[in-house]
Formats: sequence, C-alpha cells, structure tokens
Amino acid sequence: MIKKIGLTISVIILIINVFNYNFEFEISDSDNKISLVGILASSCAIVLILILIISEKIEKKIKD
Repeated sequence: MIKKIGLTISVIILIINVFNYNFEFEISDSDNKISLVGILASSCAIVLILILIISEKIEKKIKD
C-alpha cells in the first residue's frame, strides 16, 4: 500500500515538473534546472519503486 502511494506521489511530482519546465528558455536557466532535477529525481524514484514491487512479486512466486 505504501509503495503504491509513493509511486502515485512520484508520478504527480513528475507531471508537475514537466508542466513547470519552460521549453522557451535554455537548459541553463535556474527554473529549468530545478525542473530537470525534479524530473530526474522523480523518475529515479518511480524506477526504484517499480523494481521493489516486481522483486516482491518474484519473491512471492519463488516461495509458493
């Protein structure tokens, strides 16, 4: 349950940062840097949570 909540929060943060990113300015703009860091961090969190969920499913199948 906590994993799904964390996954949902990470997706919401990713969407917020994608909408906050301004494509008209350069990447070196300070607001764009913050958005890119948020996008990268939430993407990493999503991948890690998905790996955790999949590994728990595999562990459950091995035990059965």
